Amino acid sequence: MSTRYYRPIYARTTLFALAAGMSGPFLTLYAINLGADAIDLGLLQAAINVIPNIFQLPFGRLIDRIGKRKLILYIGSIIYSVIFIPILFVTVPKQYVLLLSIQYAANAMITPAYLSLIGEMTTIEDRASTMAKLNLLNGVGNLIATAFTSFFVYTYFGNNTFGYQFIFLSSFFFGTLATISIHYIQEPKLKIVKETLHPIKDLPKIVKENRAFSIFVLLTFLYGFFMSLMWPLAGLTLAKVHNAGVLEFGLAQLFSMLGYIFAQNLFRRTFDQVGRVPMLVLSRFGLIVFPLSYAFSPNIVYIYVASFIGSMFSALADTSILAYLFDTTPSGQRGFYTALYNMAAGISYFAGSIVGGLLFSLAEPIFGTFISLQYIYVISMFGRGAFAFMHQKLVETRKTQMTITKALLKELHIK
Repeated sequence: MSTRYYRPIYARTTLFALAAGMSGPFLTLYAINLGADAIDLGLLQAAINVIPNIFQLPFGRLIDRIGKRKLILYIGSIIYSVIFIPILFVTVPKQYVLLLSIQYAANAMITPAYLSLIGEMTTIEDRASTMAKLNLLNGVGNLIATAFTSFFVYTYFGNNTFGYQFIFLSSFFFGTLATISIHYIQEPKLKIVKETLHPIKDLPKIVKENRAFSIFVLLTFLYGFFMSLMWPLAGLTLAKVHNAGVLEFGLAQLFSMLGYIFAQNLFRRTFDQVGRVPMLVLSRFGLIVFPLSYAFSPNIVYIYVASFIGSMFSALADTSILAYLFDTTPSGQRGFYTALYNMAAGISYFAGSIVGGLLFSLAEPIFGTFISLQYIYVISMFGRGAFAFMHQKLVETRKTQMTITKALLKELHIK
């Protein structure tokens, strides 16, 4: 397909990234500003992380049943953007959490519609490179929005309410533009699926008939558990072990964004030159950089470097995962399959985060903070490495044009 065909989806991706990047990094800070306690913050994390994964499955089935991806994308985007207006006027943390719950339920409409639309618009020849460009635009949009908002609000508003109002109004503005841009996307005409799959009743059928997808979901579930073990502890390590403040947290996020964008830009043509499986193995194994650095870094500079390198592997993983997911799912039912995959991943991440926090709580009184953190990071590291290598068992869906080593060296202009 020509670049002109994809231009509207590129525009929508960039505008939505600007909307999310303006406010996303500051949602927790605003809750604290409103007087949120530990319970409120727990509810907030549930709203942000659990609700989207739970609601994606019914919305994915709905999308496949009515076949109107743009319509669902419209409705979800409108709700997501409009919610920023009442957020301006909340004064109680629980009201804020309720509004964010509605917003992230709307996000659960957006994700399967958006991914299903991309899956139908792309072909196996250009799918991975197109996804790489979309991820690049998403990363750049988030980086620009977060950097601008942080600097502007810090300079002109400080930590008062007016600064947060500017943030939410900016998200509303770019969210509205993203919604308008959907009009220009050309939705492929597909036959409507009259009978959609049921997530429980038809699960044996899915496992039997689509082995490639089923094995991929199983490996993602197992890998995701060990990957997310360290998530609730990363901030604790920065704050308690490295005495990090707001500036250090911001720099770690900045290096992560830069690494992600760098990899998407440099290697976006590589995905369609090598097989899906080698890239999945490489990218998921490379993510051991994160627990390795957090466990053994003598100072925070090493974590900055690891954030940059690790996010390069994250970029490779995001694109290769979506490409393989689209390759192994049937046309017309990608909304359901994508939602099923995201639900399995979400449950895995939730379980891993809970277990990671629980293990630390049990170990800290016995071994102390630093040793307990190292203990969990090492478990995460070995779990990631083991299940990354198990991805070699996946069925290859893309004919390999060259080895992954040659493709990467070619992009780096190294013979």
